[in-house]
Amino acid sequence: MSIINFIEKFKKLNRTLFTTPSHGQGDFVAPLSLKHIGHKFFTCDYSEIEGFDNLSNPIGIIKTAQDRAAEIYDAKATFFLTNGSTSGIVASMYAILKRGDKVLIARNCHKSVYNGLVLTGAVPVWLMPQYNRDWGIFDAINIDYLEEILSKNRDIKVFIMTNPTYEGVMSDIYRISNICKKYNVILIVDEAHGALWNFHKALGTPALIQGADIVVQSLHKTAGALNPSALLHIGKNSPLGTQAIKNALNLITTTSPSYPLLVNIEATIEFLNSEKGKLYLYDFVKNVNRLIRALKNIPNLEVYSYNNDVTKILVKVTNMSGYELSNIIYEKYGIEDELANEKSVLFLTGLGTSKSKLKKLEKALSEICANNIKITEDDSEKHFEPIEPRVKYTPGLVWGREYKEVELKYALSRVSMELIADYPPGIPVLLPGEVIKKEHLEYLSDRQKIKVLV
Repeated sequence: MSIINFIEKFKKLNRTLFTTPSHGQGDFVAPLSLKHIGHKFFTCDYSEIEGFDNLSNPIGIIKTAQDRAAEIYDAKATFFLTNGSTSGIVASMYAILKRGDKVLIARNCHKSVYNGLVLTGAVPVWLMPQYNRDWGIFDAINIDYLEEILSKNRDIKVFIMTNPTYEGVMSDIYRISNICKKYNVILIVDEAHGALWNFHKALGTPALIQGADIVVQSLHKTAGALNPSALLHIGKNSPLGTQAIKNALNLITTTSPSYPLLVNIEATIEFLNSEKGKLYLYDFVKNVNRLIRALKNIPNLEVYSYNNDVTKILVKVTNMSGYELSNIIYEKYGIEDELANEKSVLFLTGLGTSKSKLKKLEKALSEICANNIKITEDDSEKHFEPIEPRVKYTPGLVWGREYKEVELKYALSRVSMELIADYPPGIPVLLPGEVIKKEHLEYLSDRQKIKVLV
């Protein structure tokens, strides 16, 4: 029996509960919560009472739901995550890596890998993807570069990468997986932005069926689920067992998981896998593709469309920085983008992106380009250039160490004790334990002070 069906039947039993949560399944709801969230959300919020299941060691309805998801995604095992993809990344690292183990990490990974480095004490080896200066984004993983690093570092245990990137750029996971297997390296793919790929082949090929050992997906990013609903999958042919992942998840996951989130995760997967869901997704992708075709016909507007997930609409306007375009489209048209850089602007789409929203975006971009607005470059915005990290100490070694704040001009060649990452997309510019370079000081010129190791 599914979680949803069980709760529906349980409600009919009219049991009197003297248990948590104390709102009593909606007998009390704070007035503002009632106004903004509604009553029904509370009616499916339970704790692990008789007949329910426990996320930390599921044997009933949660296990059934997770087994069903694993079947849908063609995984060895699937775990429901109620505190986001971050928990999946951290747990994956904690399950596999020990203090002193080497882990190869693409530098454009999400900052959650830092948490994993602190907890595991693993030694990071950084892979710097090529930077596309025309768009202000990282390109796909260079396969030859990857193999070169692995061939020179035979003690690397794990490779962690993001696919698709925040901007939708896709790497060749099949070839990457084969190279990792060649060097006996576990492949963890942060597929947070690829949660729809299993249900529409035109979007991208899921890493799970291309040989990845662990894949983490965020259902809230494109698939329409509540924040922070996510999934962790173990590949069918992976040598990894399920118990180690479960144990690691239990170390970092709350003992009071949200049943509304579990219901939402299950409902989202079942909808995507249904005929109705596939038709809905088909129409959504068709509408996005229609918008992209229309945008490509607008003079002075360029759409990034090389090897990318079309749900990420990355655009740039001739003679206009991404920051300027972002400001204009927000101030004049009330449209908020996901991310802007010095070159381009990213508009994320998902199942909740209606045709009317897409039309509004098309109209706004068309007018902006047609008006040929004269813009003066705003020098106050940061111009990002990838900075090759120099690791003095691993994050685990400097965690909790004594630090002091110094003026920026005195920080050169000191060891950083700050995690600095623009958010979104959450890619680290500087991590604790790394040496502060001249390039860092230039990038951080708007700051007064920075924390450094004593």
